[in-house]
Amino acid sequence: MATIKAKVQDAASSAKAGVNKAKATAGAKMEKATTTDPAKKREAEEKKEDRKLKAESDESDQKGDHAAEKSGRRTIITGEAS
Repeated sequence: MATIKAKVQDAASSAKAGVNKAKATAGAKMEKATTTDPAKKREAEEKKEDRKLKAESDESDQKGDHAAEKSGRRTIITGEAS
């Protein structure tokens, strides 16, 4: 049962990352289309790449959490001191 749950969660994470990547691409296209300044166009492209990398990183983190949960080792760091 845990394996199926992890696979479904991984699929959801991948879908969410895909949506976030598409949003980044669309946002960059809009920014590029609304400006004539080459510097702003480069900046839009850099922001797009940053957003895509963040989406991939988030997806990887979530898949790692799912794998740890499946194996029974739940190690989630909250950043709070105890």
